[in-house]
Amino acid sequence: MFVLIYFSCKFSALERMGPMKKILLIHTGGTMGMSPGKSGNVASTQFIDEVFQYVPGVRDIAAIDFQSQFTVDSSNISTNHWVDLGTLLSNNMERFDGFVVIHGTDTMSYTASALSFMLNNLPKPVILTGSQRPLSAIRTDAKSNLINAIELATYDIPEVCVFFDYKLFRGNRAKKISIDDFDAFASPNFPLLAQVGLHIEIKNNHRMPAGMFRLDKAFSNEVLCLRLFPGVDPVYFESLTQSDVKVIILEAFGAGNVPVLEHSVIPFIKKMSHSGKLVAITSQSMNGSVDLHLYDCGQQALDAGAMTCGDMTTEAAITKAMYLLGQFEGNTAKVRNNFTLSLAGEITE
Repeated sequence: MFVLIYFSCKFSALERMGPMKKILLIHTGGTMGMSPGKSGNVASTQFIDEVFQYVPGVRDIAAIDFQSQFTVDSSNISTNHWVDLGTLLSNNMERFDGFVVIHGTDTMSYTASALSFMLNNLPKPVILTGSQRPLSAIRTDAKSNLINAIELATYDIPEVCVFFDYKLFRGNRAKKISIDDFDAFASPNFPLLAQVGLHIEIKNNHRMPAGMFRLDKAFSNEVLCLRLFPGVDPVYFESLTQSDVKVIILEAFGAGNVPVLEHSVIPFIKKMSHSGKLVAITSQSMNGSVDLHLYDCGQQALDAGAMTCGDMTTEAAITKAMYLLGQFEGNTAKVRNNFTLSLAGEITE
């Protein structure tokens, strides 16, 4: 037993003696890069200087280059930002061993999902991280999130990930669950990719590329998400059958149940289906998978033409619909055929 431990430690030391990995740190905005301003927090213009000032040890982890692609509150992120970011990552894929993207927490799970679909057969880690308090604050989660995200980007985990509060999540499975806690993200239906404590524990749940790397940049905004609630009147949905919307993500109850008696949404689903549009049903519950066969209220939706989101997060379902509509130039039949397939590990088939 003593000999086994000795060789294990020696192997780890030899690994650290190898060439230093090259990491591209990309700043897109968010709380981590904020500094106090007269009217609240404003984006810091010297973020990389702050990184080396407040976290000088990152230079010992990797050789770090810096790029400020755009600086926006993440509430203002759009598909154009996703395309800019995906293009930057693709253009630098051969130059770096890994990538860390500083991003606001509010829409981080949307961007992580979008990138996971765009970056097909991703060969290197792309880790999104952020913080609940600025890097310059005395009591902050920014330092540990940044240090650990950079170190994990030197590992062979070729996925789009989210790192937060000592946990590495698959990006398209992550969801923001808290405004105030440092433990702000969860992965309701998929295990962690890695966890950081005294040691870094890689869980070996990550995907590996199955072909040549490819960047897909087309997205469509013809997607809408609606949340059901008791007493909602579907008459307010009627105009959507005549709109440009092609896919509606319907946040239903429990296993995918919808009202079928008073205020039934079944006629609306039928009208959408007959007009060539799609209704995909997800759940307001975070944990578990939609099963439209389980109850009559779900079966009627399925018979009316609805499709299931399975155990996808709402964020992944929305971005996947936008991505598929973009790839198939609005062809909803092709979107339907591909929506329940796992493109980047976002759904359990």
